[in-house]
Amino acid sequence: MSKYPEQSLKEEWVRSEITDEAVEWTKSFGYFLQQKDKSNPLTTSQIRKFFGELKRIQADPEKYQEEIPMLKAKLAYAVGRDASTRFNRDSRQTELIYSTKIKEFYEELEKGINWIRRGEKGDLIRFVKLVESVVAFHKYYGGK
Repeated sequence: MSKYPEQSLKEEWVRSEITDEAVEWTKSFGYFLQQKDKSNPLTTSQIRKFFGELKRIQADPEKYQEEIPMLKAKLAYAVGRDASTRFNRDSRQTELIYSTKIKEFYEELEKGINWIRRGEKGDLIRFVKLVESVVAFHKYYGGK
């Protein structure tokens, strides 16, 4: 079965059908997002801001069609807010450090946003369902 990070979001899950493999992947991705390791878990408020925008677009996709690509910009802004810089003495360079897993969330969901075809309501519906599943598993595994 598909597990994150070995497996990424697949185009066919957005453009054709959500399979058991897709649900297993959302489960592993939701679990990953709430784990504390070198960075803190993704917060519920970070998810909520993106998910609220996504649900608003889903409510009237024809009216908000042009806002679908802008979801990437909203996620990128959240990534930027999460980042801080640190000077690495060994490499003598400044590095970006992320306090949460918002960057990984962005990287995966950006792919899905790119696969939503203009005028294809089914693509948007499937993408929303995949994100809902990630959010549900994030909460199930203890996401705060």
